Amino acid sequence: MKNNHSVYNSLIASKVAHIYIVIVSICLFAYTFYTPIQNWDMLGYAASAVSYENTDTDYIHRTVYDQFKQYASEEKYLELTENHTYRKVMSSDPEAFSQQIPFYKIRILFTLLILGLVKIGINVFTASHLITAAFSCSGILVFYYAFRRYIHPYFWSVVPIFFILFGAHDVARMVTADSLAFLWVGLICYSFLEQRWLAFFTLLILSVLVRTDMIILVTLFLFYLFVFKKNIRIASLITLLLSVGAFIFVNKYTGNYGWSTVFYYALVSDMMATHPEVYSTYGINITQYFTALFSNLSLFFYDIPTLFFEAFVSLQLIILLLTKKVNQTYKSLLNLPMFILTLISIAYVFSHYLLFPLLDSRFFVGQYFLTGLILLTAISQLIEKNKLVPTK
Repeated sequence: MKNNHSVYNSLIASKVAHIYIVIVSICLFAYTFYTPIQNWDMLGYAASAVSYENTDTDYIHRTVYDQFKQYASEEKYLELTENHTYRKVMSSDPEAFSQQIPFYKIRILFTLLILGLVKIGINVFTASHLITAAFSCSGILVFYYAFRRYIHPYFWSVVPIFFILFGAHDVARMVTADSLAFLWVGLICYSFLEQRWLAFFTLLILSVLVRTDMIILVTLFLFYLFVFKKNIRIASLITLLLSVGAFIFVNKYTGNYGWSTVFYYALVSDMMATHPEVYSTYGINITQYFTALFSNLSLFFYDIPTLFFEAFVSLQLIILLLTKKVNQTYKSLLNLPMFILTLISIAYVFSHYLLFPLLDSRFFVGQYFLTGLILLTAISQLIEKNKLVPTK
């Protein structure tokens, strides 16, 4: 009778947790959509959406800035068009503005979805904010479905804190494809934990259409599967080839300038190079690379979201030691899905930093949020003295 009562209480707690996360997601969506942060990137994404149907530089420039003038307050319009040298050039030079489009259009799924809403009559900037808020807040739900079998129902009460702690709420308020990347990481984790391999491999292939730098995440997952999961080794290899093909296609189709140009723009010119077609041939020398690498290295020690990420990973290791799982062979550890997701998250953050020495949490919000959930999983398992479900 006691066991039945315990099961009943557990079911009630799970249902309450489910309802709670749904309500939180809806409330966060409403909050983030109705309190948008109007960053300059929204102009770049709007131009990308417009460019699918008309490539004339004057038309794109006129359409985007006219619609933005109608959409934004006078104060915000002046802020994003007048109070910075770069913004002044963008608002007055259609050619310079059009050269920014590849930086944004390369997030092809995000920009196509904006275009889809525009086609049904929604203002391009309203559509951009709507999509961003929806992706970020639905991402919480996806992560819930991925982890609800692992995390104690009571612990879901703290998950909204993670959403704020790692800057996901700011991502939801800005126009950025990082919101879709957050949702995408959740979908990948769900299919990985549920071992729905067809969905998992499909999501990996499409990842580069979300953000091209997600090719790093794709490579890490496929490397693990190729080495340790012989039964899906061929599928992993095929997925890698298709992912590389998708990566090449996106870069060619959108006219992306390449890694060195993005590096120069963000880390050498400090976002001030207004005509990327000019400096796309400059390249990066070794001095410029290591200057950027070491100048931002201190962020690992004082950037708040990164510090919490590091703390959560450390706590997971402590719990691993407490449960004595660390004494198992490395093969048995590499069969623990949570351990693999943590390793891949760590490897992704550091690999991404080596390529682009920036630690803006919006690039890693999915990985940071994931480590918070894995920590809750580890605590749940420590309390209940259950083993993590191994992958097949």
